[in-house]
Amino acid sequence: MKKLFILFLVVLFGFSMIPFNATADSTRTIKRLSGAAVSENTVIKSNGGTLYHISGFADTAACVYSVHDASSINVSGATTEGTKSNVISEGGEATQYDSVPSLNFGEDGIRFNNGLIVMTANCTIALSYD
Repeated sequence: MKKLFILFLVVLFGFSMIPFNATADSTRTIKRLSGAAVSENTVIKSNGGTLYHISGFADTAACVYSVHDASSINVSGATTEGTKSNVISEGGEATQYDSVPSLNFGEDGIRFNNGLIVMTANCTIALSYD
């Protein structure tokens, strides 16, 4: 009986160590990211957001890509078309099947206001954004 009483006290003490108001810290949030892999000129997002990561590989030799803060492709006279004045990033790779240099913009990322488009030739590019 004495052993049973001691076991009961140990279990009771163990349960008393569990906080009953256990809630997640509201200041810790994980950003929900979207991703896309593209191999042709593509509008990824048509409004503002943040770009966090770019990677990819060369489908054939001499791949080049550029990522723009814009929301349209090949629209004559559009103010939000991808041009050299709104480039966020660009890169390339000379050798087929080699990866392009991976760019990580950290937790804060790079803000874009108008949209996010990728213009590419001979590449497959992967993006992480929100």
